[in-house]
Amino acid sequence: MVRLTLESDGDIVSLIRRAEAESIVVVVQASANALWTALARAAIPPLAIERAPDCRVNAVFAEEGAREDDVDAAAVFLDHARSTTGQIIDVRPPGLG
Repeated sequence: MVRLTLESDGDIVSLIRRAEAESIVVVVQASANALWTALARAAIPPLAIERAPDCRVNAVFAEEGAREDDVDAAAVFLDHARSTTGQIIDVRPPGLG
């Protein structure tokens, strides 16, 4: 698995296109600005289609206050879900379900 952790503005499209892996999990931190986060969220499904069938592309979006262990668990889950691509998991802080 290639885990791309993105905290601020960046070119998510180029990063995903250049990554060489069977599974890419993009982790977007809560510190990323709202516009960039929306663009990253919109880019995941089409990039997953573009990279299929040789590579799976999924993402984890961490909300403010989310526990790092929960973010890691979501990334590992997506990496092991071999029939899953183009999916996004939102990780919320404890107690917000």
